[in-house]
Amino acid sequence: MPDLFPNPAAYVASLAIIALAMVVYATVGFGAGMVAVALLALVLPDLAGIVAVMMVLTFLTEFAVLLRAWRAARGRLLLLLAPPMAVGLWLGTKVLVAGDTDILKRLLGVVIALAGAWFLWSERRRPPGVASPQPPAALSTASDRLRAGLTLPVGFISGLLGGMFGTGGPPIIILLRSYRLDKAAFRATLLGFFMVMTCVRAPTYWHQGVLTADVLRAALWLLPGAALGTAAGMLAHRRISERKFAVAVAVLLIILGCLLLGSGGR
Repeated sequence: MPDLFPNPAAYVASLAIIALAMVVYATVGFGAGMVAVALLALVLPDLAGIVAVMMVLTFLTEFAVLLRAWRAARGRLLLLLAPPMAVGLWLGTKVLVAGDTDILKRLLGVVIALAGAWFLWSERRRPPGVASPQPPAALSTASDRLRAGLTLPVGFISGLLGGMFGTGGPPIIILLRSYRLDKAAFRATLLGFFMVMTCVRAPTYWHQGVLTADVLRAALWLLPGAALGTAAGMLAHRRISERKFAVAVAVLLIILGCLLLGSGGR
């Protein structure tokens, strides 16, 4: 058994957590990293190993989706986001490696609780069944230029959070929603950003000793849970109201964030 799991019970719990996280991801398209990292941090002592394992598992999903959907991604926007993301990711990895684990887990709790609160607010105010219009082809208005300017801080913050916790999604999701992308373009651009982030994270984590052979073995041991959760999430996506499930996930994230904040992961 990989060293990441201190005992068989921890492995079984981790398997169930990964399955739950992938149910969430396949149903609503976000939240896998936040749910998994928050819950695993309550079970496993190695926060860096947890973040690296989730990077490996989610990369497989990103790759599979983008094989078919990459043409819908906004390449120009990804090019603007990539450089500041890389800088933030490098700094976030340094903090993950050198930081105090208890403090980092409490900080993770704050990040996840705030993300859950934003997701809850966003889902409750979004009119059901209303399609968002496509954005203009060129950044010709003041608001478009402002959004383009925000790519620098958003890319940096997403990279920082991604390097520290693997949870860099909330800032980029907020930015992409401001562009009023349709469903296909939104998903492809979001997953394209995550894949670019993973391509930067993997060698950075390997160089810093975060991505190890034991992490890769642990990811293989957790693959059955990921596959089962993905299949269940795809079924749930067809049978459960996506909006209600998204609200439930947001509430879960708030609860998990508060638990981590209060316990420091212990």
